Amino acid sequence: MVSNSKGGHLVSHNQFQFIGNLTRDAEVRHSDSGSSRAIFDLAVNRVWRNAAGEKQEQTDFFRIKSFSALAENAGKYLGKGSKVFVQGRVEPTKFEKEGRTEYGIDFIAEEIEYLDTKAPGGQ
Repeated sequence: MVSNSKGGHLVSHNQFQFIGNLTRDAEVRHSDSGSSRAIFDLAVNRVWRNAAGEKQEQTDFFRIKSFSALAENAGKYLGKGSKVFVQGRVEPTKFEKEGRTEYGIDFIAEEIEYLDTKAPGGQ
């Protein structure tokens, strides 16, 4: 069991942290109720050495969702190529597709730090 800094035990933990670059402009949508949701795709590079000591690289892609003011700001300031630090929670999804149950994972941003911004739409 994991302990926290105050000596107590953590029952569970659900958090991700990524540093990467947007592969396209953040896309903001508004619901009929007026709430905002932004979606952006993030490319995150991984570097490691294999058993022979050779450098290996791979890029992983993650779809990030944000809501409310965080979403509005993402839509204003995050364009393709922007570098960000994103922290948030992982949320499992379940939906029906062609009569089958499909499962997925959503990455919900709770904090976005703008490291190097590029204006959306080449503005």
